[in-house]
Amino acid sequence: MQISDEKLWESCLTGNKEAFKEIYCRFYSLLYNYGSKLVSDQDLVKDCIQDIFIKLIQNYQSLSSTPNVRGYLLKALRNKLYDTLEKERTTDDISLYEETFITDELLPLLSFDDSDTDHRAKHLMKVFSELSPHQQEIIYLYYVNELKHEEIAEIMEINYQSSKNLLFRSLSKLRRLYLKNN
Repeated sequence: MQISDEKLWESCLTGNKEAFKEIYCRFYSLLYNYGSKLVSDQDLVKDCIQDIFIKLIQNYQSLSSTPNVRGYLLKALRNKLYDTLEKERTTDDISLYEETFITDELLPLLSFDDSDTDHRAKHLMKVFSELSPHQQEIIYLYYVNELKHEEIAEIMEINYQSSKNLLFRSLSKLRRLYLKNN
């Protein structure tokens, strides 16, 4: 029987290195995929994931309980990536570093006729790329990672209602762009 994420996290709070190792193994793929959607530099994503876990292990005494380990780690990675980019940036606009989300992971969530699949998929990718990075991110978090609005709000550092509103506006814009150009 697999130990729950929360119980494993509780073990991490005592400095249990095996618990940290298990958390790392459980969440590495999720963190890597999410980080890769935020920035195109794969090495930066890997480095930031490593840095997060090193910091967690070194500072385990100052960690607190969390009912949502996945959300905690996603938020930590997002913040670490943005902090790292902020230090390296040469312009005043961090949005220059934000990459677009790849829609390949969204396509299985949609049902298309086989004859139309290729055309519709390409069209969807085109209109999806026209959304802002935050709109792309919320659709990715909600539909691909299947996070709840509470978790998304925490990760994106917005309130619950803003998460719901952003998702609604993002889907409305996606639908409008899709139908307009179809």
